[in-house]
Amino acid sequence: MPEAELKVMISAGEESGDLHGAALMREALSRGAPVSFFGLGGDRMEEAGCRLLAHARETAVMGVSEVLAQARRLWRLRERLAAAAADERPDALVLIDSPDFNFRLAKRAAEAGVPVVYYICPQIWAWRRGRIKFLAKYARRRLLILPFEEEFYRSRGVGCDFVGHPLLDEVKPLPKGEARAALPMPADGPLLALLPGSRRGVFARLAPEMLKAAAALARARPALRVAVALAPTLPGDLADECLALFPEDLRPRLCALRGHSQRIINAASLAVIASGTSAAEAAVLGTPAVVCYRTSPASYLVARMLVKTKFISIPNLVLGRKLLPELVQGAASAEGIARAAAPYLDGGGELSEMRAGLAEVSRALGGPGASARALDIILEEAGGALK
Repeated sequence: MPEAELKVMISAGEESGDLHGAALMREALSRGAPVSFFGLGGDRMEEAGCRLLAHARETAVMGVSEVLAQARRLWRLRERLAAAAADERPDALVLIDSPDFNFRLAKRAAEAGVPVVYYICPQIWAWRRGRIKFLAKYARRRLLILPFEEEFYRSRGVGCDFVGHPLLDEVKPLPKGEARAALPMPADGPLLALLPGSRRGVFARLAPEMLKAAAALARARPALRVAVALAPTLPGDLADECLALFPEDLRPRLCALRGHSQRIINAASLAVIASGTSAAEAAVLGTPAVVCYRTSPASYLVARMLVKTKFISIPNLVLGRKLLPELVQGAASAEGIARAAAPYLDGGGELSEMRAGLAEVSRALGGPGASARALDIILEEAGGALK
């Protein structure tokens, strides 16, 4: 008698969640596991076989004021997904980060008897630590990807599973020359990568400053080339408007690619990155980086009051010390970015020190196999729902 197919619903509302969700699905496919996936995700998950009920670009909102401005639209979308969970009765619901969106969905699903697995738990160790009670109540399993998170949960009596960071499976470093040859630009001279973020508001705040900084750095370094990684979640007109800010005489030294952030980071001599998953990608790829964070004044004020950590980037958090420069709010200006980037473009001891630190971060993130370990747990919970 053929094995019954499991139905797994996924909610991944950001570009990084789409990346990790797609890796889970490819792992299931490689095993020939009897499971189908549907829910919220992006292009990668759809390509991996997910039946999308909504696209991740619909939830790409960051910051308190931004979320409030879109609250009605996000509520309607969440209600649509909750209704789908009630109608289709998945054997498990997998939530990937995005707590402001996913928590209410978790509660609705758990109360309906659907096993909830939270993969890539939100960074409650950084702020809003009381949310651990919610996770303990409504998530049947809590899967962690950073090594220091396990102690935080266990010290509070909450069970968890450290599965390692999925980027170690998803990111495949190439020699710099090979990675550079894959880009549609000449391979001579150092390459500066710009990653202004995958959310509309973050991109709009950071892209102009990054491009102005890149222009200043390029004028002082005639061999420097610039590559901009455009997230698939960004509207094309917004990206075009920002790229038009780059001086016309320097545009032959600029290229922009949509959906190829890892390739660009891998090829780069230095990356200037919006705070988020890309900083961890840079560590795994061994590319020195400068991290930028800029949000609305209201969101920043709330964050200053609530955030309990000293650093904002994963490499610095993992090491417990400052390795990557972190430019926050006003410091993430064109002048500030250019000043922070210059020493790493020009070589020297600072560059060697950062490369050694990035290798240390990559080792600390755990070995390959995070997606496989996560899938084992998801299938265990989903299979239990059939009994």
